[in-house]
Amino acid sequence: MENLNEKLLNAWLTLSSVVNNERIVSSIPFNEAHVCNLLYRQRMENPGVFLTATELCARTRMLKSQMNKVLASLERQNMITRFRAPDDRRKAYIQLVEENLPRFEAVHARSIALVDCAIRQLGAGSAQQLAELLLRVANYVDETLQTSGEHGHNV
Repeated sequence: MENLNEKLLNAWLTLSSVVNNERIVSSIPFNEAHVCNLLYRQRMENPGVFLTATELCARTRMLKSQMNKVLASLERQNMITRFRAPDDRRKAYIQLVEENLPRFEAVHARSIALVDCAIRQLGAGSAQQLAELLLRVANYVDETLQTSGEHGHNV
């Protein structure tokens, strides 16, 4: 019989593989889709409040060098733009480019449709519990790695 820790690790890695493969975000690499999703959610939830590269690094757990590559790629595609903060010229904010928003929204809609299928399979109550548990696990692992000094990113 498989140990619970091995079973949970297997489930975690399997889910990560499914989410991180190109079938889910086929037209945009995973890290670019992740950054665009964060910028999109920020735009929807807090219009007029923008994120910095440092904040994006913290939320995605990417290294600064990885984030710079992702942002440079998104800029070349005219998906994002950077601009200086009016109150602190040292800060650069990042936002999605309005006219190219439909490109991301198409990818986002496909991802949401897949999540909706999972919600229908699980039921709303179980899906809510799963979302809460996944966030609890992610936060616990993040805190544990930070405390132990094993954290994989520097912000």
